Amino acid sequence: MSMLMKKLKSTKGQISMEVGILIAAAVAVAAVAGYFYLTNVKSVSSDTATTANNVIANFTGEANNTVN
Repeated sequence: MSMLMKKLKSTKGQISMEVGILIAAAVAVAAVAGYFYLTNVKSVSSDTATTANNVIANFTGEANNTVN
């Protein structure tokens, strides 16, 4: 275990390259996941609005046909 700790920290107290790479990879994965999440949410919200408007129009048309 102490060997692992020596590998994670350098003698000068600086963050080692391995930890820096892990942090950079985590940030990159989070950025990519966030991008795809936001693009999917935007796509779904516009599709939902279109679907809701179509349903309302269909119900209005059916209601008008029933009254007439």
